Amino acid sequence: MVRIDSPPESPQPLAAFLQTIPDLQLPSPPPAGKTVHMISAIDPTTYADALTRIQALWNAGASQIGHPDHAEFEGLYAAITVYEVAEGLSAPQDQFQIDTLERLQWFVGKKADLQSRKVRLKAQYDAMLRDIERNEEHLDWRYAAQAEQVLRANLSKGKSLKLLTGTVGLRKTAARVGTTDDAALLRALEAAGGDLATVIEPKINLTALNRLIKIEGDTVYLVSEGTIAELPGLSIKPATETFFVKAGKEGEGTDQE
Repeated sequence: MVRIDSPPESPQPLAAFLQTIPDLQLPSPPPAGKTVHMISAIDPTTYADALTRIQALWNAGASQIGHPDHAEFEGLYAAITVYEVAEGLSAPQDQFQIDTLERLQWFVGKKADLQSRKVRLKAQYDAMLRDIERNEEHLDWRYAAQAEQVLRANLSKGKSLKLLTGTVGLRKTAARVGTTDDAALLRALEAAGGDLATVIEPKINLTALNRLIKIEGDTVYLVSEGTIAELPGLSIKPATETFFVKAGKEGEGTDQE
């Protein structure tokens, strides 16, 4: 019976899906340039060899996504599972838990892999988005003024025109004020008073405030004077420890910071 120290990767029960399939197509594509393995259905004559092979794959790290033999590992795991279910060899296994350093290492590897994939995907997305935005800017620079002239010439009562490819129109924006000198405008508003003074909204810089104070238990002290700071309306968020995972660098081993 197969004992694998990681949860199965398949999103659905393998036995129900694969029992009637004589030859199992691998569930994930192999790396570029690698020949596709076809995993034949396991039978009593091949069961022992299959167990030996999957143990070797596991020891080589093939259970990890990205390993060159990961697809073979997944396919063989599925085929063995189907055989064991059909033969009544499978027994209920305890729910997978992170309870050893080795399993913690598996979790960290999985987490780091997903983090790396997110970073790569975001970088690809940002690059593609920049290309699209540049193309759109060039299109507007080249044709937007001409398109607006044609639109205005063909508008009757409304402000938009429906075409087969989309809708084009004119959107009215109300006049608004802005600032050229924040400090000067602030002084003018304060001096004017009345309704104009109500638009001034003081804002507390919490980052700077945290640099000026020290927290011990439920008490707040001024760092510069060491005295208790009586500040009504202030809340205290206790210090905490947050679990984190970051991808390791090649050659790094077990260490504590």
